[in-house]
Amino acid sequence: MDKKGLARALKQIATAIELIDSNPFRARAYHIAARAIETSPYSLEELVLEEKARGLKGIGPTMWERIQEYYAHGQLLSQQELLKSVPAGLWDLLTIPGLGTKRVRTLHETLEVTSLSELEYACHENRLLELPGFGPKMQANVLAGIHQVRSRAGHVLLPEALQQANYWLEQVRQWPAVVRAELTGPVRRFTPITNCVALLLAVDGSPQVVLAALREWLEATGVEGCRIEEQDDLALLTTDLPSGPDLKVYLCSTRHFAYYWLLTTGSEAHLTALRSQGLDDRQELKEAADEAAIYGQLGLAFIPPVLREDGEEVKWAASGQLPTLVQASDLPGVLHIHTTYSDGAHSLPEMAVAAAQQGYSYLGIADHSQTASYAGGLTAERVQQQWREIETLNQAQVGARLLKGIESDILPDGSLDYGDDLLAGFDFVIASVHSSLRMPAERMMSRLLAAIAHPAVTMLGHPTNRLLLGRGESAVDMPLLLEAAARHGKAMELNANPHRLDLDWTWCRLAKRLGVKIAVNPDAHRISGLDDVHYGILMAQKAGLTRDDIFIFSQ
Repeated sequence: MDKKGLARALKQIATAIELIDSNPFRARAYHIAARAIETSPYSLEELVLEEKARGLKGIGPTMWERIQEYYAHGQLLSQQELLKSVPAGLWDLLTIPGLGTKRVRTLHETLEVTSLSELEYACHENRLLELPGFGPKMQANVLAGIHQVRSRAGHVLLPEALQQANYWLEQVRQWPAVVRAELTGPVRRFTPITNCVALLLAVDGSPQVVLAALREWLEATGVEGCRIEEQDDLALLTTDLPSGPDLKVYLCSTRHFAYYWLLTTGSEAHLTALRSQGLDDRQELKEAADEAAIYGQLGLAFIPPVLREDGEEVKWAASGQLPTLVQASDLPGVLHIHTTYSDGAHSLPEMAVAAAQQGYSYLGIADHSQTASYAGGLTAERVQQQWREIETLNQAQVGARLLKGIESDILPDGSLDYGDDLLAGFDFVIASVHSSLRMPAERMMSRLLAAIAHPAVTMLGHPTNRLLLGRGESAVDMPLLLEAAARHGKAMELNANPHRLDLDWTWCRLAKRLGVKIAVNPDAHRISGLDDVHYGILMAQKAGLTRDDIFIFSQ
């Protein structure tokens, strides 16, 4: 229970009001309160016990009662009847790109749609064509969105996959028959999205007996539909959890653990490449002491799991060219940090101190530029004010050295958000697209190419604008864009936020070949966001990047 949970609860009430109530002012009050809570620098305990919430914008007597209610019960009990009055299927409709509360309410009130299936049927009957705010193009987009939502079912982002995997790992390690238990499969390879959490257990005794007991235990905890498969000396239990990714539990003997850890980790492309090097089920491989011994018997150096994706890594190992992968300790500092000057939750000194505590010598501040008014984008006057504060903090040596940067919006015509004189005063400029994301490819590329050619631009931010499991990529010709970046000597951002991880690791490999530096940036909007660097480093490693491939600020 934390302030994020409180903000989510308030937003949920606001959404419920928008779906079934006709009072927009009431919904807006909840949205404003949620935003105030979310961006405040206080913890939930400080908001309640020290009554810090009373001083926030939008927190009047009613919202103060709601905050206390959440702190006491972990939910807004007084609003449960409101939530129950919202048909459950309407929440599913809100996951479709382009369908906000207003359109969902229209669908519900006019067509009595309450589920994805009903909406799909309505689309096939062309019933959306005449609805206000819809039309042929929107109907086609809604139909595509339904298919997109269904294809995501059971998929989760890397942090949640790791959280669930470690939970199950902790559970099975308590079993007396389990000698060793480790993560395997896609989670061990740190794939950005997965629909499967896999564990490998070395067991003392019969795997079948342990499997039967494991199934009984899972079913006693409410997990149904456990399926057991057996093949040679490897057994597998698979179950579809009520929500989230499938759980797969492999069991083998202790002496075969390394061999099956290699096989179950994958990927299939990696294993195919290893088979071309001689991987098979001969006894000396199956009883190898560890994975390094297996690779050694194949004439290869050990290949880290994060690299085991498309088979190219096996070619590197076979030719003695495995890269020395970049590590978090290779970064002296990071860029792309938001503060309370725009839409961040913490102030300049707070971020500077937190960065120093994490061992960074510099921190690149990059609040939003003026066009991003929805995010408190900085006017030219506010930029100057921020520069003065940065200089004061640096002179006083408060935490990490702060760099004067900006995340400048790339406007639809390809121009940036400030004049050249002001842009020249920044230490670095991250140029990003935040609007008109669905431009046709030709216009989007013209826009991006113009920005990357601008002399003040240091790098492009989140170049494809994707949100994993949320929004697809903009129409970007990435090879052309990377060639332009190489030609102009510009870097590309690997946005480390696990919802983005943009530039994708596959394109980072092409960037490396072209000599384009990759900036692993957290895009942090709060102190905890600095931790996202971890995910960016994992993706850089998956691309095979070394320290020399990473953008390091120098002045």
